[in-house]
Amino acid sequence: MKRGRKRGRPGAVWRAAPFLVAAGALTAGVFYCRGRESAPPVPAPVSRARPTAPRTEPRPSGVPSDFESVEHSATGVLAVVLDDLGYDEHALETLARWEAPLAVAVIPGAPHSERAVALAREKRWDLLVHLPMEPESGSSEADSIGTRDGEAAVRARILASLAKVPGAIGLNNHQGSKATADPRVMRAVLTVVKEKGLFFLDSRTTNASVAAREAASLGVPFLARDVFLDDVAAEAAAKGGVPEALDAAWKRALDMAAKNGQAIVIGHPRRETLAFLGPKLDSMGNKDGKPRAVRVSELVP
Repeated sequence: MKRGRKRGRPGAVWRAAPFLVAAGALTAGVFYCRGRESAPPVPAPVSRARPTAPRTEPRPSGVPSDFESVEHSATGVLAVVLDDLGYDEHALETLARWEAPLAVAVIPGAPHSERAVALAREKRWDLLVHLPMEPESGSSEADSIGTRDGEAAVRARILASLAKVPGAIGLNNHQGSKATADPRVMRAVLTVVKEKGLFFLDSRTTNASVAAREAASLGVPFLARDVFLDDVAAEAAAKGGVPEALDAAWKRALDMAAKNGQAIVIGHPRRETLAFLGPKLDSMGNKDGKPRAVRVSELVP
């Protein structure tokens, strides 16, 4: 009878089991620790502020929506206004050949005011009412606004003037050294200007003008003349006469534009002035450091 094979001792296996479990746990722990060391750290959440739109200041309610503020260049910008349009037909013929930005101020009821209005519309120039106002001395235009006028009379005369210069976007004073120095009169004028959504350009025929102060108090868009191009007194005092005075005034305007960023020049449609001004406007904005010509409405704040 053959003997069967000897069975392994079960006690030895059970005695080795704790050691096997311990070895497995140790191996798993090593791999777990290595895994934690090699894993990249999880970045903390970063709070990002939401982008906000740039803040823009609202334009004054009285400024028409088609006005566009000008971008000033390093040499500044310059706006030219020609007063007293509507009397000289030959001046209108000369201006018909111009293409540079311009503003024309038409006296209501002048013999050729309708043609001046049509020319401004054709050229897309700024059209202003050149509002007759009372001077300190000397004669004045018919229906000039004066210091004896009440608010109703002032309003009626402005509305009549606007009707004679259809399409005007602003007003500036013709003469007016006495009237623009009167706070009551200027408040009456500027109240109508604001009501109609226009702007006021002070021709500054007197240093005593209160137009700027009253416009600020009423919230009326306002500009003021910087240089008179063809000042009669300056022409009389200049040794070289009219050409020298025109050249000096123009240089002063260019310097002011470069220094302050802008300048407003007022001239008149005289033959000498137009002959001087035409080539000057054509050459502006070139690469020789000259200011750029703009419409005066582009300077409305």
